[in-house]
Amino acid sequence: MNQFRLYCLFFGLLLGFSAGAQTPRQIEPPFAPGEKLHYKIKYGFINAANGTLSVQKSDRQFRGQEAWHLKAEGKTVSAVALVMKVRNKYNSYISAQSLMPFLFTESVKEGSYSRDSYVRFDRDNKIVNTNKGVFDIKKNTLDVLSAFYYARSLDVSQLSTGESIKLSYFIDDEEYSMVIKYLGKEEIKTDFGRMECLKFTPSLIEGRIFRDDSDMYLWITNDANRIPVKAKVEILIGSLTLELEDYDNLKYPLGTSLASVSNR
Repeated sequence: MNQFRLYCLFFGLLLGFSAGAQTPRQIEPPFAPGEKLHYKIKYGFINAANGTLSVQKSDRQFRGQEAWHLKAEGKTVSAVALVMKVRNKYNSYISAQSLMPFLFTESVKEGSYSRDSYVRFDRDNKIVNTNKGVFDIKKNTLDVLSAFYYARSLDVSQLSTGESIKLSYFIDDEEYSMVIKYLGKEEIKTDFGRMECLKFTPSLIEGRIFRDDSDMYLWITNDANRIPVKAKVEILIGSLTLELEDYDNLKYPLGTSLASVSNR
């Protein structure tokens, strides 16, 4: 079951920065309600799973604040679905102003296994309330889904090659720390042509589906949208590759420079 837990396959690959020590400054979010990203995940040469990420305006308000609804869905496909049928859904409700999460929920269905859980963030008291109890957190800790979107709103243009950033996120009733190292710019082949990307390598949580010597690489568009277009990671057996295959309603045309947006 663990090999195809979509939050590990999907969000584990997509995890970017979250609010921790030495984080870059936050800029205007490069996304808006209506955006939808479509990903494919390959296990070796096998199409293993599909996933989508979307942003919507929420009808719900939290503490009188406007909220955006982040939604992610993932499912195994082809021969992999015959071995392990996965249908996972994740929701995060975040502040439209600060992008910090109010509520995170997940519905996990993997073969005969299923689980529903929630995390409510109480930043004033630095705790989260979950279906398993109350846990202490740092004030700016995020969930795995909101971390992805928060990461895109950080100005990483001033990072030097080899520089690292620490982060904090909450998952499985525990707060984790991660270190992200910036490896520089790299041009890669994508479904949309060759694109200049920012390349990163994050630390991994050992013992779940990752070997203790696993390496993971993440490529993010070096444009105003800051979209992860590719990720690759070694797992206990083989490797996984995630690629962006389609998108809808980007805030800026793909390839728009960050400088041109900042000067508006």
